[in-house]
Amino acid sequence: MRVIALVALATLFAWGSPDVSAQAAAPAWTKVEGGPGTGCSHDSTFAFFVHEGNPRHVMLYLDGGGACWNGTTCDLQGRPTYTVALDPARTGGEGAGILDVGHPENPLRDYSIVVVPYCTADVHLGSREVSYRDSLPADRAPRTFVVRHQGASNVASAIGWIRSYWKAPEIVFVAGGSAGAIPSPVYAAELARNYPAARVVQLGDGAGGYRTEQVAGILAGWGVVERLRREPAYSGVDSSRFTFETLYNGAAKAAPRVQFAQYNNADDEIQVTFLKLLGLENPVLPALLRDNLADIRRQNGAFRSYTAPGTMHTILTRPEFYAMRVDDISLRDWIASLLEGRTVSDVGAALLP
Repeated sequence: MRVIALVALATLFAWGSPDVSAQAAAPAWTKVEGGPGTGCSHDSTFAFFVHEGNPRHVMLYLDGGGACWNGTTCDLQGRPTYTVALDPARTGGEGAGILDVGHPENPLRDYSIVVVPYCTADVHLGSREVSYRDSLPADRAPRTFVVRHQGASNVASAIGWIRSYWKAPEIVFVAGGSAGAIPSPVYAAELARNYPAARVVQLGDGAGGYRTEQVAGILAGWGVVERLRREPAYSGVDSSRFTFETLYNGAAKAAPRVQFAQYNNADDEIQVTFLKLLGLENPVLPALLRDNLADIRRQNGAFRSYTAPGTMHTILTRPEFYAMRVDDISLRDWIASLLEGRTVSDVGAALLP
């Protein structure tokens, strides 16, 4: 951590002076160990990645990577539906789109960025170890195994680092893709409380269509509902009716000045796949998206959404981020306007019946 502190200090001075060479000398990405209490679903190895940029512009990005909630989806000896461990070869924020800090059209190219990898199968919100029974053939001896759904501790370590090194940002952007999109409103509200003078913008990418009664039980199983109901914004929520949209509505109640937003593809094939795993035989994603977005808007009139055609899953860290245009509105420009505090309209509503 001493090395990280020196790098952060050097960057602070670089942005306060015209010494371009000092900026260029800063490392592109730095790996930061998560520390005690952090880890993945089956081991204690966890780290996040930091790109030092303008300390007045800060982004927290939450990776995706599936989820699991029963013996069928969690069993490593079966067909697990989640990222089970960190990639040891990873060196930082690999990816295109908003993570391509060298792209001249990237509206976040000067930002200081923290990328939180995902390996706990609990949409970054879990706070419990859960024992599952295997789903293998009945002629084999039964077996139980434990999954460490401790995603909240991992994100807490990253947010703690952000608060330690960037004291007074003017803009904070909290985004996530897929599983990382789901908790992004919760953590945007937390950072808004930590930085009361900053403009805070949230964007969930590719997770808006999960409308099923199973969500409440899954969140409870991971320990999410119990943990969140200790906060005033969620204390009165019926635990049996807790949804992913509840996360948005509670976050808007806790931090009404945050600009909340979503991006989705109307026929996202990964969302459809997970809806089938959640028990919906023939999910019609556009209709589910329509109803979920309406649930959020009823509680938060300032919420905005951008819906695009097609089956692609997530866009923020893809090259397509720069080419996407719907209703003659560029996604890149739409997000830049959100970051700048300008008014934007919902895009792609005609794709939702």
